[in-house]
Amino acid sequence: MTYNIRLAGVGGQGIITAGNIISEAAMRSGQKVIMSEIHGLSQRGGSVTVDVRIGDYYGPIISESSCDLVIGLELIETFRAIESFENVGTALMNTEKINPISLSMHRKEYPRFEDLMEKYGMGTKIYPVEAGEMAMEAGSSKAVNVVMIGVALGLNIFPMNADDVVYVLKDTFPGKKLGINMKALELGIAWSGLMKTNIHDSSHKEAHLL
Repeated sequence: MTYNIRLAGVGGQGIITAGNIISEAAMRSGQKVIMSEIHGLSQRGGSVTVDVRIGDYYGPIISESSCDLVIGLELIETFRAIESFENVGTALMNTEKINPISLSMHRKEYPRFEDLMEKYGMGTKIYPVEAGEMAMEAGSSKAVNVVMIGVALGLNIFPMNADDVVYVLKDTFPGKKLGINMKALELGIAWSGLMKTNIHDSSHKEAHLL
């Protein structure tokens, strides 16, 4: 079995931590994993992407032809990740907006969701997730990455199970942080259970943000 995941967001959102959690959980399930990361101006909120390739791969970067899953922790960065491939099976998109440096430098407004959808999102099944709210409910805005991992687990689109992820969380976060991230994982999984029948399918022109 082979499976490609691209994680995208901005510096400070825990993209690399999320990639490490997914990679280690997949290895615990007995699968081969390659992970690579690309930093923009991460210290100043620049773009960060991580590729996780599960299976018998040799190259660390996902090819432009297709990607099984995009996990985006910021709205516009999700669409940028989708744009990078000819085909994306599923995209999980945190609806939080963080104004990119490129827009700020040129004094441009953040694009409307509908415009981004029309330009980049057609043909991809997209789940918009208000992950920031769930992260705050769990106890920290920094838990957005684990919320999104929980969403993927709940939708059964990860080639691994929740027990492996929980093991890695226990090995990654100490004390209070573990409790916060365990709660974030639970909230993401629970959200998926409620939303499985409410899918945003961007192959329809009338698609709108749930």
